[in-house]
Amino acid sequence: MKNYQKKSAFLILFGLFLNISIIHSQTSNDVAIYNWFDKTIGKENLDIINGIPHTNPYRTTGDSHLYYIDQYELGTLNYEGQLYYNVKLKYDIYRDILVLNPFGESESIGINVITTKVGSFSIKDKNFVNIDKKDLAVPEFTAGYYEENKISPDFVFYIKHHKNQIKSINEGVLLYTFKENTSYFLDLKGKIYSIKSKNDIIKLFPDQKKQINGFYLMNRELRKSDENQFMRNLMKYISNSLSIQTK
Repeated sequence: MKNYQKKSAFLILFGLFLNISIIHSQTSNDVAIYNWFDKTIGKENLDIINGIPHTNPYRTTGDSHLYYIDQYELGTLNYEGQLYYNVKLKYDIYRDILVLNPFGESESIGINVITTKVGSFSIKDKNFVNIDKKDLAVPEFTAGYYEENKISPDFVFYIKHHKNQIKSINEGVLLYTFKENTSYFLDLKGKIYSIKSKNDIIKLFPDQKKQINGFYLMNRELRKSDENQFMRNLMKYISNSLSIQTK
């Protein structure tokens, strides 16, 4: 029996014994129970470490790196439908690989988590989902991990984090620089739209043109310093404006 099956069976018995109801929402009680169980069976034996070793063959310049954040962060992983809390994760956005630091190991050791078994993961209060479907109308919306911002059931904003590679040679040594290349998508009532400019947004929401232009004007500094947060805020602003209009 796989570890996650053992975990499910054990939690059911554990809940009956204490006369409590185990639910799958991330409450503090759930986190404590799952962590206690993982420790009891041995975190080194969990199914999530069955991937291949993570390697980084690129010698980079300055502070450049492959990752969303260049260090392991405690996060949550949904793997084969099972939730694992407080696991050390790092996201290689150049190769679209989720990396796990096995429990008790040096952070120089990483395992590439098997992508097809990942449903979602979260780090630094950001939720990432594994999308395996393609949209022929939006070919750039490819399979992979996307930051998901579910503003409402019919209004979901996706950020595809990616980096482009630039090669250079310094004193005969091949060096790499990785530059951010982020893409934005909106799932509006089940249809995917690519967002590349303000005009794309206005085309989707022509009745909100004045409000959108005003938002850009009032948030110029945020757009320069953190365009991803600017876009998150803009999508929430548009959704709220639409909600007000329909009341």
